[in-house]
Amino acid sequence: MRSTLPRRTRVAALAAITVTALAALSGCAPSSGSAESTGDTKDVTINQAVQTLLYLPLYVAQEKGYFEDEGVHVTIDTGGSGNASFAAVLGGSAGFSIQDPVFSAKSHEQGGQGVIVAGVQNAPAEFLLGKDGTSAQHDPTVLNGKKVVVSPSPDSTWALMTAMIEEYKLKDVQLVNVSLGNELAAVASGQADYAVVPEPSVSQGVDQQNLHVVYSWPAAGADWNPFAFSSLTSTQKYVKANPKATQGVVNAFQRAYNFIYSDEAGAVEVAEKYFPKLDKSTVASAVKREIQADGYPHTATVTEKAWDHNLQLAAKIGNVKAYPADATSYTTNVDTTFSDKAARAYPAKG
Repeated sequence: MRSTLPRRTRVAALAAITVTALAALSGCAPSSGSAESTGDTKDVTINQAVQTLLYLPLYVAQEKGYFEDEGVHVTIDTGGSGNASFAAVLGGSAGFSIQDPVFSAKSHEQGGQGVIVAGVQNAPAEFLLGKDGTSAQHDPTVLNGKKVVVSPSPDSTWALMTAMIEEYKLKDVQLVNVSLGNELAAVASGQADYAVVPEPSVSQGVDQQNLHVVYSWPAAGADWNPFAFSSLTSTQKYVKANPKATQGVVNAFQRAYNFIYSDEAGAVEVAEKYFPKLDKSTVASAVKREIQADGYPHTATVTEKAWDHNLQLAAKIGNVKAYPADATSYTTNVDTTFSDKAARAYPAKG
């Protein structure tokens, strides 16, 4: 899943992020300043948690020149985790971050001022894969007594699987933790029966290891979808100080969604550039699955329903103190001003 980044992308290794993040969340870190001006454009840094196909709209906006068209020159940094990426925004080294939007809510619980201005992934983009192809989509009890690979708490794979176990009262399901990138190998070796993974691991498992998708959270209906899975996040102070740059970034994302849904082959071509070590067939399958699942947003606006689905789960697993509450509410955390304008300027396609 990791690869050498294109020329216009640089990876930032953020050290000592724990102290920085805690200070920033409490409002003690330096605040994000105004975007730097270069001629008629603004220099803006977007820090992504990891490089992943779930963030394809970011790469499309960069490669198709939409950011530049909208008056912003974007540098993409990679934090290595959601915590690190959001800490970069709170600490002032980035104007925006991309990660689970729950970080905004957590910042408000500690007196911070996170704000979400656009969606990046609009579905709970995880899938359950196993050697046994028996579907669990309508009868999850087939998982009783099985071992399932998930990432450690409070990762989304752990959260989604834990919620499924509780909702369907599954019995004797053992959650197994393995290092990132070894999920499919654990299933292949017999260490576990199933693994919860996102793309491109799904397509790798199906195409190269004869595994089967037995449960799809994006296909789970209205109980889970839409779901604010990944978002473009900033601070209220930054967007207030940089409204034109913020609008330009959100406009570029809206144009990227439109491109993805109107030109699948073109979207695959961009993805291939960012993931050159993956088989082209795997990249194509992964992008197609994401498009079919409506994983990428059609509009930049994060809806209240999508927010509810994320925060209800976050509260259930203890990732936020309470929901609903003022600090974690939709109105406190989501600013639709920029996404509404982007939707009017570039109506959704697909």
